[in-house]
Amino acid sequence: MRLSEGGRVAEVLHGYSLIGVFLNTALYGVMITQVRDYYDGFPKDPLWMKIFVAVLLLAETLNSAFNMSWIYTVLVNHFGDMAALAQVDWLFSSEQAMAGIIATMVQLFFAWRLYVVTKNWWIVGLVVISSVTSGLCAIGTAIGVSMVPKVAKFQSLDVIVIPWLVACTVCDVLIALSLSLYLSRHKTGFQHTDSVVNKIIRSTVSSGLLTASCTIAHLVAFLATDNGLHMIFNYAVVKLYTVTVLSSLNSRRNWAQSLSGQNSSANMNGINMSNFVAPNRSVHPQVTINIETHEIVEVDPSTKHDPEWPDMVSTNSSRKSTNGNHPKSYAV
Repeated sequence: MRLSEGGRVAEVLHGYSLIGVFLNTALYGVMITQVRDYYDGFPKDPLWMKIFVAVLLLAETLNSAFNMSWIYTVLVNHFGDMAALAQVDWLFSSEQAMAGIIATMVQLFFAWRLYVVTKNWWIVGLVVISSVTSGLCAIGTAIGVSMVPKVAKFQSLDVIVIPWLVACTVCDVLIALSLSLYLSRHKTGFQHTDSVVNKIIRSTVSSGLLTASCTIAHLVAFLATDNGLHMIFNYAVVKLYTVTVLSSLNSRRNWAQSLSGQNSSANMNGINMSNFVAPNRSVHPQVTINIETHEIVEVDPSTKHDPEWPDMVSTNSSRKSTNGNHPKSYAV
Protein backbone atom coordinates (compact mmCIF):
# COMPACT_ATOMS: atom_id res chain seq x y z
CA MET A 1 0.00 0.00 0.00
CA ARG A 2 1.32 3.42 -0.96
CA LEU A 3 1.81 5.69 2.02
CA SER A 4 1.03 9.38 2.07
CA GLU A 5 3.77 11.86 2.79
CA GLY A 6 2.68 12.05 6.42
CA GLY A 7 2.61 8.26 6.64
CA ARG A 8 6.17 8.00 5.36
CA VAL A 9 7.33 10.52 7.95
CA ALA A 10 5.45 8.78 10.76
CA GLU A 11 6.83 5.39 9.72
CA VAL A 12 10.39 6.51 10.41
CA LEU A 13 9.92 6.99 14.16
CA HIS A 14 6.34 6.90 15.34
CA GLY A 15 5.36 3.49 13.98
CA TYR A 16 8.17 1.77 15.88
CA SER A 17 7.49 3.95 18.91
CA LEU A 18 3.85 2.86 18.89
CA ILE A 19 4.92 -0.80 19.01
CA GLY A 20 7.30 0.03 21.84
CA VAL A 21 4.56 1.79 23.79
CA PHE A 22 2.34 -1.28 23.40
CA LEU A 23 5.09 -3.47 24.89
CA ASN A 24 5.73 -0.92 27.61
CA THR A 25 2.06 -0.91 28.61
CA ALA A 26 1.80 -4.71 28.57
CA LEU A 27 4.84 -5.03 30.84
CA TYR A 28 3.33 -2.37 33.10
CA GLY A 29 0.42 -4.73 33.73
CA VAL A 30 2.85 -7.53 34.61
CA MET A 31 4.65 -5.17 36.97
CA ILE A 32 1.41 -4.18 38.73
CA THR A 33 0.71 -7.84 39.47
CA GLN A 34 4.22 -8.32 40.85
CA VAL A 35 3.95 -5.25 43.07
CA ARG A 36 0.70 -6.57 44.54
CA ASP A 37 2.29 -9.96 45.16
CA TYR A 38 5.25 -8.30 46.84
CA TYR A 39 3.25 -6.24 49.32
CA ASP A 40 0.91 -9.17 50.06
CA GLY A 41 3.67 -11.71 50.47
CA PHE A 42 6.40 -9.78 52.30
CA PRO A 43 4.85 -7.51 54.94
CA LYS A 44 7.92 -7.90 57.18
CA ASP A 45 10.45 -6.60 54.67
CA PRO A 46 12.47 -3.54 55.77
CA LEU A 47 10.77 -0.19 55.32
CA TRP A 48 13.42 1.07 52.91
CA MET A 49 12.78 -1.88 50.59
CA LYS A 50 9.03 -1.19 50.56
CA ILE A 51 9.75 2.47 49.77
CA PHE A 52 12.11 1.38 46.99
CA VAL A 53 9.36 -0.70 45.37
CA ALA A 54 6.87 2.16 45.78
CA VAL A 55 9.25 4.64 44.11
CA LEU A 56 9.77 2.23 41.22
CA LEU A 57 6.01 1.89 40.85
CA LEU A 58 5.59 5.67 40.80
CA ALA A 59 8.38 6.15 38.26
CA GLU A 60 7.03 3.43 35.99
CA THR A 61 3.51 4.85 36.21
CA LEU A 62 4.74 8.29 35.18
CA ASN A 63 6.78 6.73 32.39
CA SER A 64 3.77 4.89 30.95
CA ALA A 65 1.56 7.97 31.28
CA PHE A 66 4.10 10.19 29.49
CA ASN A 67 4.59 7.65 26.70
CA MET A 68 0.88 7.20 26.02
CA SER A 69 0.29 10.94 26.18
CA TRP A 70 3.04 11.61 23.63
CA ILE A 71 2.03 8.94 21.12
CA TYR A 72 -1.66 9.94 21.36
CA THR A 73 -0.86 13.63 20.93
CA VAL A 74 1.34 13.20 17.89
CA LEU A 75 -0.73 10.53 16.09
CA VAL A 76 -4.26 11.64 17.00
CA ASN A 77 -4.31 15.28 18.05
CA HIS A 78 -1.80 16.23 15.35
CA PHE A 79 -2.88 13.71 12.74
CA GLY A 80 -1.51 14.75 9.36
CA ASP A 81 0.53 17.60 10.87
CA MET A 82 3.94 17.31 9.19
CA ALA A 83 5.59 19.74 11.60
CA ALA A 84 4.43 17.70 14.62
CA LEU A 85 5.73 14.48 13.05
CA ALA A 86 9.14 15.97 12.24
CA GLN A 87 10.00 16.94 15.81
CA VAL A 88 9.46 15.76 19.37
CA ASP A 89 8.59 17.41 22.67
CA TRP A 90 9.48 16.95 26.33
CA LEU A 91 7.16 13.97 26.71
CA PHE A 92 9.30 12.04 24.24
CA SER A 93 12.59 13.06 25.83
CA SER A 94 11.29 12.06 29.27
CA GLU A 95 11.47 8.42 28.12
CA GLN A 96 15.28 8.49 27.98
CA ALA A 97 15.58 10.20 31.34
CA MET A 98 13.14 7.83 33.06
CA ALA A 99 14.80 4.81 31.47
CA GLY A 100 18.18 5.88 32.86
CA ILE A 101 16.85 6.68 36.33
CA ILE A 102 14.89 3.42 36.70
CA ALA A 103 17.74 1.29 35.37
CA THR A 104 20.20 2.94 37.76
CA MET A 105 17.90 2.38 40.73
CA VAL A 106 17.55 -1.32 39.91
CA GLN A 107 21.27 -1.78 39.24
CA LEU A 108 22.22 -0.08 42.50
CA PHE A 109 19.84 -2.40 44.34
CA PHE A 110 21.60 -5.40 42.82
CA ALA A 111 24.93 -3.76 43.69
CA TRP A 112 23.82 -3.68 47.35
CA ARG A 113 22.82 -7.33 47.14
CA LEU A 114 26.18 -8.13 45.55
CA TYR A 115 28.00 -6.38 48.40
CA VAL A 116 25.96 -8.20 51.06
CA VAL A 117 26.86 -11.53 49.50
CA THR A 118 30.48 -11.04 48.42
CA LYS A 119 31.80 -8.11 50.51
CA ASN A 120 33.97 -7.34 47.47
CA TRP A 121 34.34 -3.58 47.17
CA TRP A 122 36.16 -3.76 43.82
CA ILE A 123 33.37 -5.54 41.96
CA VAL A 124 30.69 -3.48 43.68
CA GLY A 125 32.61 -0.30 42.82
CA LEU A 126 32.73 -1.24 39.13
CA VAL A 127 29.00 -1.96 39.15
CA VAL A 128 28.20 1.37 40.82
CA ILE A 129 30.46 3.35 38.47
CA SER A 130 29.02 1.76 35.33
CA SER A 131 25.46 2.16 36.63
CA VAL A 132 25.83 5.84 37.54
CA THR A 133 27.60 6.49 34.23
CA SER A 134 24.75 4.95 32.25
CA GLY A 135 22.17 6.87 34.26
CA LEU A 136 23.91 10.21 33.72
CA CYS A 137 24.36 9.52 30.02
CA ALA A 138 20.66 8.67 29.73
CA ILE A 139 19.74 11.98 31.33
CA GLY A 140 22.25 13.63 29.00
CA THR A 141 20.51 11.99 26.05
CA ALA A 142 17.18 13.42 27.20
CA ILE A 143 18.75 16.86 27.43
CA GLY A 144 20.26 16.41 23.95
CA VAL A 145 16.88 15.43 22.49
CA SER A 146 15.35 18.55 24.04
CA MET A 147 18.09 20.69 22.50
CA VAL A 148 17.86 18.96 19.10
CA PRO A 149 14.17 18.00 18.78
CA LYS A 150 14.35 17.28 15.04
CA VAL A 151 13.82 13.58 14.29
CA ALA A 152 16.18 13.75 11.31
CA LYS A 153 19.08 14.77 13.57
CA PHE A 154 18.79 12.05 16.20
CA GLN A 155 21.81 10.18 14.82
CA SER A 156 23.99 13.11 15.89
CA LEU A 157 23.34 12.13 19.51
CA ASP A 158 25.41 8.95 19.21
CA VAL A 159 28.21 10.60 21.19
CA ILE A 160 26.06 10.36 24.32
CA VAL A 161 23.77 7.43 23.41
CA ILE A 162 26.61 4.94 22.85
CA PRO A 163 28.24 5.48 26.31
CA TRP A 164 24.78 5.19 27.90
CA LEU A 165 23.95 1.83 26.35
CA VAL A 166 27.48 0.38 26.63
CA ALA A 167 27.78 1.29 30.33
CA CYS A 168 24.31 -0.11 31.01
CA THR A 169 25.17 -3.41 29.30
CA VAL A 170 28.49 -3.70 31.13
CA CYS A 171 26.73 -3.15 34.46
CA ASP A 172 24.12 -5.84 33.81
CA VAL A 173 26.74 -8.38 32.74
CA LEU A 174 28.94 -7.58 35.76
CA ILE A 175 26.07 -8.14 38.18
CA ALA A 176 25.00 -11.43 36.60
CA LEU A 177 28.52 -12.87 36.32
CA SER A 178 29.70 -11.74 39.77
CA LEU A 179 26.73 -13.15 41.66
CA SER A 180 26.57 -16.40 39.72
CA LEU A 181 30.33 -17.10 39.94
CA TYR A 182 30.48 -16.32 43.65
CA LEU A 183 27.48 -18.48 44.50
CA SER A 184 28.71 -21.37 42.34
CA ARG A 185 32.08 -21.36 44.16
CA HIS A 186 30.49 -21.41 47.61
CA LYS A 187 28.11 -24.32 47.39
CA THR A 188 27.57 -26.35 50.54
CA GLY A 189 27.87 -29.86 49.14
CA PHE A 190 24.32 -30.71 50.29
CA GLN A 191 22.12 -31.55 47.33
CA HIS A 192 18.97 -29.91 48.67
CA THR A 193 20.68 -26.64 49.57
CA ASP A 194 22.74 -26.55 46.39
CA SER A 195 19.58 -26.93 44.32
CA VAL A 196 18.30 -23.68 45.86
CA VAL A 197 21.63 -21.99 45.10
CA ASN A 198 21.35 -23.20 41.50
CA LYS A 199 17.88 -21.66 41.26
CA ILE A 200 19.25 -18.33 42.49
CA ILE A 201 22.09 -18.52 39.96
CA ARG A 202 19.70 -19.26 37.09
CA SER A 203 17.41 -16.41 38.14
CA THR A 204 20.32 -13.97 38.39
CA VAL A 205 21.82 -14.92 35.04
CA SER A 206 18.49 -14.89 33.20
CA SER A 207 17.58 -11.46 34.62
CA GLY A 208 20.95 -9.96 33.73
CA LEU A 209 21.02 -11.46 30.26
CA LEU A 210 17.45 -10.35 29.55
CA THR A 211 18.12 -6.68 30.22
CA ALA A 212 21.62 -6.81 28.70
CA SER A 213 20.30 -8.43 25.51
CA CYS A 214 17.60 -5.81 25.16
CA THR A 215 20.14 -3.02 25.67
CA ILE A 216 22.52 -4.54 23.13
CA ALA A 217 19.67 -4.82 20.62
CA HIS A 218 18.85 -1.17 21.30
CA LEU A 219 22.47 -0.18 20.59
CA VAL A 220 22.79 -2.29 17.43
CA ALA A 221 19.48 -1.00 16.03
CA PHE A 222 20.48 2.59 16.76
CA LEU A 223 23.82 2.24 14.97
CA ALA A 224 22.75 -0.02 12.10
CA THR A 225 19.49 1.66 11.01
CA ASP A 226 18.46 5.18 10.19
CA ASN A 227 14.89 4.78 11.42
CA GLY A 228 13.24 4.39 14.82
CA LEU A 229 13.61 0.61 15.14
CA HIS A 230 15.68 1.08 18.30
CA MET A 231 12.71 2.71 20.02
CA ILE A 232 10.99 -0.67 20.37
CA PHE A 233 13.78 -1.83 22.69
CA ASN A 234 14.02 1.56 24.38
CA TYR A 235 10.40 1.46 25.52
CA ALA A 236 10.52 -2.19 26.53
CA VAL A 237 13.75 -2.29 28.54
CA VAL A 238 12.65 0.33 31.05
CA LYS A 239 9.87 -1.99 32.25
CA LEU A 240 12.07 -5.08 32.09
CA TYR A 241 14.34 -3.68 34.79
CA THR A 242 11.50 -3.30 37.26
CA VAL A 243 9.97 -6.64 36.31
CA THR A 244 13.29 -8.44 36.93
CA VAL A 245 13.92 -6.88 40.34
CA LEU A 246 10.35 -7.60 41.50
CA SER A 247 10.61 -11.15 40.19
CA SER A 248 13.80 -11.58 42.22
CA LEU A 249 12.16 -10.24 45.37
CA ASN A 250 9.06 -12.40 44.99
CA SER A 251 11.10 -15.52 44.27
CA ARG A 252 12.42 -15.46 47.84
CA ARG A 253 9.20 -17.12 48.99
CA ASN A 254 9.83 -20.24 46.92
CA TRP A 255 13.52 -20.31 47.87
CA ALA A 256 12.68 -20.02 51.56
CA GLN A 257 10.11 -22.80 51.33
CA SER A 258 12.68 -25.01 49.61
CA LEU A 259 15.17 -24.39 52.40
CA SER A 260 12.58 -24.99 55.13
CA GLY A 261 12.56 -28.68 54.28
CA GLN A 262 15.91 -29.10 56.02
CA ASN A 263 17.88 -27.51 58.84
CA SER A 264 19.22 -24.68 56.71
CA SER A 265 20.06 -21.27 58.02
CA ALA A 266 20.26 -17.99 56.18
CA ASN A 267 24.05 -18.25 56.16
CA MET A 268 25.32 -21.18 54.13
CA ASN A 269 29.00 -21.91 53.67
CA GLY A 270 29.92 -18.30 54.33
CA ILE A 271 27.24 -16.87 52.03
CA ASN A 272 24.82 -14.41 53.57
CA MET A 273 21.54 -15.54 52.02
CA SER A 274 19.28 -13.25 54.05
CA ASN A 275 18.43 -11.01 51.10
CA PHE A 276 17.76 -14.03 48.87
CA VAL A 277 15.56 -16.28 51.00
CA ALA A 278 13.71 -13.75 53.18
CA PRO A 279 14.46 -15.26 56.62
CA ASN A 280 12.06 -12.84 58.29
CA ARG A 281 9.06 -14.54 56.70
CA SER A 282 7.07 -16.98 58.76
CA VAL A 283 7.85 -20.41 57.34
CA HIS A 284 6.50 -23.07 59.72
CA PRO A 285 8.09 -26.50 59.34
CA GLN A 286 6.68 -29.13 61.69
CA VAL A 287 8.71 -29.66 64.87
CA THR A 288 8.12 -32.67 67.13
CA ILE A 289 8.87 -32.38 70.88
CA ASN A 290 9.21 -35.60 72.90
CA ILE A 291 8.33 -35.27 76.59
CA GLU A 292 9.01 -38.11 79.05
CA THR A 293 7.36 -38.31 82.49
CA HIS A 294 9.09 -40.09 85.39
CA GLU A 295 7.64 -41.27 88.71
CA ILE A 296 9.69 -41.06 91.93
CA VAL A 297 9.28 -44.18 94.10
CA GLU A 298 9.78 -43.87 97.86
CA VAL A 299 11.78 -46.81 99.28
CA ASP A 300 11.11 -48.30 102.73
CA PRO A 301 14.30 -47.76 104.81
CA SER A 302 13.81 -51.11 106.63
CA THR A 303 14.67 -52.97 103.46
CA LYS A 304 18.04 -51.32 102.97
CA HIS A 305 19.83 -54.05 104.97
CA ASP A 306 19.72 -56.23 101.87
CA PRO A 307 22.35 -54.82 99.48
CA GLU A 308 20.50 -56.09 96.42
CA TRP A 309 16.96 -55.16 97.61
CA PRO A 310 15.34 -58.26 96.19
CA ASP A 311 11.89 -57.26 97.35
CA MET A 312 12.18 -53.80 95.89
CA VAL A 313 13.32 -55.08 92.55
CA SER A 314 10.05 -56.91 92.05
CA THR A 315 8.06 -54.01 93.50
CA ASN A 316 9.78 -51.41 91.35
CA SER A 317 9.47 -53.59 88.29
CA SER A 318 5.76 -53.93 88.80
CA ARG A 319 5.35 -50.22 89.44
CA LYS A 320 7.45 -49.26 86.42
CA SER A 321 5.38 -51.54 84.28
CA THR A 322 2.31 -49.53 85.21
CA ASN A 323 3.61 -46.08 86.19
CA GLY A 324 6.99 -45.86 84.48
CA ASN A 325 8.14 -43.71 81.59
CA HIS A 326 5.35 -42.36 79.45
CA PRO A 327 6.79 -40.69 76.37
CA LYS A 328 4.48 -38.22 74.73
CA SER A 329 4.88 -36.41 71.43
CA TYR A 330 3.48 -33.05 70.47
CA ALA A 331 3.63 -31.58 66.96
CA VAL A 332 3.93 -27.83 66.85
